[in-house]
Amino acid sequence: MQAPREVLGGRLRFQAEGCTELGSPFYGALLESAALDLEGGGAVWEPLEGFEQEPEWSALALRLMGAVHRLVLQDSVPQLAPHYPSVGGDGDASTAWPAFRDALREHPTEIRRLIASACQTNEVGRSAALIGGFLEVAHRTRLPLRILEIGASAGLNLQWDRYRYESGETGWGDEHSPVRFVNVFDMPPPLDRVAEVVERKGCDLQPIDPTTDEGALTLRSFIWADQLGRLSRLDGAIEIARAGRAQGAPKIAPAMVERLDAATFLERSWMRHELTWPRWCTTPSSSSTSPTASTGASQEPSTRPYRVRRRTRPCIT
Repeated sequence: MQAPREVLGGRLRFQAEGCTELGSPFYGALLESAALDLEGGGAVWEPLEGFEQEPEWSALALRLMGAVHRLVLQDSVPQLAPHYPSVGGDGDASTAWPAFRDALREHPTEIRRLIASACQTNEVGRSAALIGGFLEVAHRTRLPLRILEIGASAGLNLQWDRYRYESGETGWGDEHSPVRFVNVFDMPPPLDRVAEVVERKGCDLQPIDPTTDEGALTLRSFIWADQLGRLSRLDGAIEIARAGRAQGAPKIAPAMVERLDAATFLERSWMRHELTWPRWCTTPSSSSTSPTASTGASQEPSTRPYRVRRRTRPCIT
């Protein structure tokens, strides 16, 4: 049986590799330093002690990074700010590490409290993988869409139709949207489609309200601090969510996320609307997310594939 420090060190290293491969060398280097410190009996042990009993997929390393990032965003650890790109820092992990370690020593109780919460990253980039399926369903059925999402977090992907998608000279969505996906497709889906969303609902065991300062801070804290593109998209999605609830906002179906488990949410939705499983699904390719239609149409799926650039190694959550 592995010793607790060995278990935790292995999980930090696994996520360090994932962060590096997925474009966050800053987090990758900090997590590698944290693993060495932990195994040597350093400051990382105190906030993580006992969490080795959690399942491997609990995203513990990302919860640690999210906890420290939250303190940086709150200006509670000013010694780290000069190195965190999310607040204008230089992204130098080697000079950031001593300050990172000091933050763990100075705020162990607060960091441990934050780590105890689930990792909640409402990754707006997933909308780019979904748009092809949504547009294809709307095109074939000529019906408005009802969007239901399990594990919706803050519901930011429920408002996918309020973002802008561009590929070459073609595009879809509001040209003035603060959330833009430009040339993210290796092979784009047809964007000459019309879609209307009449309902957008989701469920989550710990939903976040992105229109509040607390909700926005939580979501921002889980974005990797050196991935400014992701942070910018998140900020734009939060802006759209807030605008949608503002008095006098355009009549657009609001995104509603309930504190509810998936089974209850689906059962209630099925009973309320007498939904049936579809006889077909849009299946662009194995490398993209394929949303399911709820119309029961019988047409064959399109043979034209599309692909979204993404990688599949460790947790980006």
